Amino acid sequence: MAILDQRQLTWDSLAEELDAWVASGTEATLWWRDDDATDSGSKLDRLLELTTETGILLASMPALATTRLADRVAATDHAYIGQHGFSHTNYAPKGQGQGAWELGLHRSSSVVLDELLDGRHRAEKLFGDRFIPVLIPPWNRIDDALLRPIADSGFRGLSRFGARQTSHLSPECVVINAHCDPIKWKSGPKFTGESKALDQCISHLRSRRVGDVDPAEPTGILTHHIDLDEPAWAFCEQLVNTINSHPGACWCSIPDLFPETG
Repeated sequence: MAILDQRQLTWDSLAEELDAWVASGTEATLWWRDDDATDSGSKLDRLLELTTETGILLASMPALATTRLADRVAATDHAYIGQHGFSHTNYAPKGQGQGAWELGLHRSSSVVLDELLDGRHRAEKLFGDRFIPVLIPPWNRIDDALLRPIADSGFRGLSRFGARQTSHLSPECVVINAHCDPIKWKSGPKFTGESKALDQCISHLRSRRVGDVDPAEPTGILTHHIDLDEPAWAFCEQLVNTINSHPGACWCSIPDLFPETG
């Protein structure tokens, strides 16, 4: 999904898109997900300070999460934990062009599901009421054959990357993805550039507004705080300032996005 013209996008471009939402009588909703959280540290502190007014869902691997992370999250009133697979292990064979998969069928589905349920139990015990049973697949990949069993096993949500094709896996399991990743990963993580990062964000906002994708899905920002360089941090800071100061946009509450039903 890309902006139709290839001009360099600026913060004025984002403001213009948000102005269009105001003109349409609707409000642009956004949310924030951060992947690979395992421990406390200065970068996590920086993220938590930045997201005080936005809310944040930290995707954490249950096999690697520490009590220090749990204590740090508990000390906030805006950070929540989702389940980032189990251990972020790649089980796909190398050299076959499949990419990295933890939640594929390279193992039996029963093994994958049992591991995920074990991980959920660990996360519930470690994080208490700060844990929301939302599954965030490592590398944003999960085999379609696992989706219904995931929904049936008590997960409240699924979050991958890109405009969602369906709003729910079941009445109790909502799908809410991320759409803007300011990092490019090839040859090592670094900021993708202001125009490209804005393109991802504006493209999804525009597509929602004109009805090309589900307008009810909030536009998701995806970060990996461990990997953010200074230009990426600067982008995130400006994004927060822009959204917070515009009357046509707001940040969604994480618990409201993934409500407990029944």
